[in-house]
Amino acid sequence: MGLTDKQYYDNSSNWGSHQFVKLSDIINNFYAFYVGDDKIINDISRYDVVFHAKRGLQELHYDALNDIRALELEVGDDLQTELPKDFVRLVKVSWVDERGRLRPMISDKNTRTADAYLQDDNFDIIFDDQGTAINGTSIIDTRLSGVNDQEGDANDYLNKADEFFGGRYGLDTSSSNVNGKYNIDKNSGYIRFSSSINARTVVVEYVTDGLDNLTEAELQVNKLAEDFLYKYIANQVIQYKHNIQEYIVRRFKNESFAAMKNMKIRMMDIHPLDLTQALKGRNKWIK
Repeated sequence: MGLTDKQYYDNSSNWGSHQFVKLSDIINNFYAFYVGDDKIINDISRYDVVFHAKRGLQELHYDALNDIRALELEVGDDLQTELPKDFVRLVKVSWVDERGRLRPMISDKNTRTADAYLQDDNFDIIFDDQGTAINGTSIIDTRLSGVNDQEGDANDYLNKADEFFGGRYGLDTSSSNVNGKYNIDKNSGYIRFSSSINARTVVVEYVTDGLDNLTEAELQVNKLAEDFLYKYIANQVIQYKHNIQEYIVRRFKNESFAAMKNMKIRMMDIHPLDLTQALKGRNKWIK
């Protein structure tokens, strides 16, 4: 029995819940309709099904759902902030101006993160008692913190060497941005910024895998992707089972591929009104 209107609106945790189905329900349904003595999959451990279900959910987030999360963070004097715990791939980094608008930053392609080892007067690396090289402060970090990307007079850009990396005929459009720059150290798990971002609020937009260390009873799947997940699990299970005819393996693979295409079409965020608005300027004259 579903929720009554009062139960739904009185509890904020229920808002929007009807568009999702729990991953545990999908796993239970898979056992009910795909596994049995008279089915192609006669026996499979629950651990295997849970594994493939979570992998399928990850593929959904990477390829189709476009579930982009945004995290608002304060940047301190060290000009760096930690990557979100469920970070997989970066989409965009921006800082928030006085009017609440997002100012997009660009990645600093000419700067790389590097480990710096302490050295003695003879330039030999210094080791601790365990024979491990002792880390020091990277000169890249020191000099990057001194870069000033603050907005100023337009003529000032002509005097900035980093805007003319390799030429003097005009701005390098790939590195020209008054909003500042950032660099990601994925191994250490942080983003560092140029000095103009000091004491600002930044917004990190990123792609997650959708798992976030949750159990199958806590994970949720959009109902438009439910059929694909059934087909994906069945395809992956069949791929690794013995004594399955090749035509059956191909059939499950084709069904999984077709379900993915249908799911992508269903979840495309395209509406007629949006298309109408975008096409209003199709006959506009450009002077």
